[in-house]
Amino acid sequence: MNWDWCTFLCLMKPRQLNLEMNSAKEGKPPATRLYLGQNPNFGDFCDIRRAPKLVGAPYEHEISAGKNTYVYDAHTYHTKVPPQGICSLIEHYTRPGDVVLDPFCGSGMTGVAATSLGRKVLLSDLSPAAVFIAYNLNTPIDHNRYLNAVQAVLDRCKDVERNLYTTHCRICHQPTPMLYMVWSFGMICNECNQEFVLWDVARDERESVRESKILAEFECPHCGKLIKKRGLKRTKRYAVSVGYRCCGAGLKECTAPPDDFDLQLLEQLEGGPPEGLWYPQDLFQDGVNTRQPIAANITSVDKAYTPRALYAMALLWDIASTWPEEDLRNKLRFTITSLYQRVTVFSEFRFWGGSGNTANYNVPAIMNEQNVFTTFERKADTISWYFREAAPGNRNVEVSTQSACSLSQLPNESIDYIFTDPPFGANINYSEMNFLWESWLRKKTDTREEAIVNKFQNKDYDDYQKILCRAFCEMRRVLKRDSWLTVVFHNSSEKAWNAIQTSLDEAGFSIEGTQTFDKKHGTFKMFVSDNAVGYDLVLHCRKSSKAVNYLDTHTAADGHENAREYIVRSLQNKSVSYQVHYLHVAREDEFDYRRLYADWLSEALPQRLVSVSFEEFRSIVDECGASL
Repeated sequence: MNWDWCTFLCLMKPRQLNLEMNSAKEGKPPATRLYLGQNPNFGDFCDIRRAPKLVGAPYEHEISAGKNTYVYDAHTYHTKVPPQGICSLIEHYTRPGDVVLDPFCGSGMTGVAATSLGRKVLLSDLSPAAVFIAYNLNTPIDHNRYLNAVQAVLDRCKDVERNLYTTHCRICHQPTPMLYMVWSFGMICNECNQEFVLWDVARDERESVRESKILAEFECPHCGKLIKKRGLKRTKRYAVSVGYRCCGAGLKECTAPPDDFDLQLLEQLEGGPPEGLWYPQDLFQDGVNTRQPIAANITSVDKAYTPRALYAMALLWDIASTWPEEDLRNKLRFTITSLYQRVTVFSEFRFWGGSGNTANYNVPAIMNEQNVFTTFERKADTISWYFREAAPGNRNVEVSTQSACSLSQLPNESIDYIFTDPPFGANINYSEMNFLWESWLRKKTDTREEAIVNKFQNKDYDDYQKILCRAFCEMRRVLKRDSWLTVVFHNSSEKAWNAIQTSLDEAGFSIEGTQTFDKKHGTFKMFVSDNAVGYDLVLHCRKSSKAVNYLDTHTAADGHENAREYIVRSLQNKSVSYQVHYLHVAREDEFDYRRLYADWLSEALPQRLVSVSFEEFRSIVDECGASL
């Protein structure tokens, strides 16, 4: 398929040229509504009569933005582009009043950036969970009203919280609130076939919590043989530790093994939430990220919570969902979804506290069960700081749950600028990871047009490329003649890079410029995985006047030779330092393969010379470094 054929298909759609309907509205914009389906008003901001800003060259400055901002911390999502970096691009390519589109909006950072600069913005995503998060981040409310509602919710839950999360101080023996409970799997020794509790055997506590850890290798308490944790058969979970504060200890935390009172309470809670209190019981479907929980008998969403946590979550959701004021109702549910995996059995225990929200459903050997109400209150405080910073009020933003392959509400050539961050091939299985949220929202992703590489959906890189191509064809249709498309992409596979390049080519876009996007703080996966790529690449694209196809002019060998030449040239250039300093993990300084790979991609991608994966690239760097 070339772009002429794509354009023909696009022009077969109704042009929707009702100027009165699609022109920018006069006066105060209406309040944005939440649509967990297709938004019929999605094209109302568009004005086909308004000429776009004429920009002759792509943005060329460095893009660097950190993640430690109130909006970034307000609600977790699997991938986010810091809005500060997006702002620079929006200012370059648009003027105030222009319409910005993001059809793979995720958590809605494009909207946060665009509305802060006085632009109108359209956010859509295939995932109802993503749209729900994007909507709430782009419609801040008065932080005092929000905190008052949060406190009212907690007041209504006081009695239940007392019944669910009370332990006894081991010193004064008085009732005191429980902060958390640690659970450990029992394990079967593969040498003597005897069971032991992992917590009792593998716990290595040091004076510094940062140095404390769960050992990967230890002696079996029964036979004394040295065994490895990995691969041991699990039995069931045991409650092993309780955390609380009491007896004038201030902020100091006390921990102790569960006593009879704690164990009796757990037994009483086995029946689950009281009758009449709704909670999702959706079955996990077979998938890349659901195999482990299903194998651990976590076959449905309700089983992803302890009985105590499920009761607390169901109560909070019931109160939030019946709140009389719509804006607060959405924000309260938003606060609950922000807890995500922190309050599930996927929450791994850490000696230093906290819990991550990783893009997988890993079932940890030692789990941390947090007090759901305390976690809700703490997260609400974080969200309130964002609402305090962001001025409340109506904003020129519309959200819609729909495929990027079909933007039927938008007229031809009606969008001034598109910034988007499409799915990264096989890196993240969004529909699987959003299933937890979407089960509470009672609205699921339609995966038929999910751009992904996933064997359980029978989608390979060819299918992924075709879906991306259809999405880029739609973007080309709605983009004004002289406007720009910016694509942010990140992958370690040359197949994914070829898919993104082919999709852009066939949809009728040419890459006019590239650069790296440094998000400052890498992900946990970046720190611990040798083959995780740490930098995003920014592709600046325009509508091409003719189809471009490099497939017949360059071979895989050309790409390898190009990579080798670039590596040698970069290593010899002493003015550039490719050294990475780890600030958040205990690792020595290392050569920054990730940055060098991103810089090479920036040069090689427009020439269609990307035939080297990150793993292969590392090997070439090592070979070249040894010879220089």
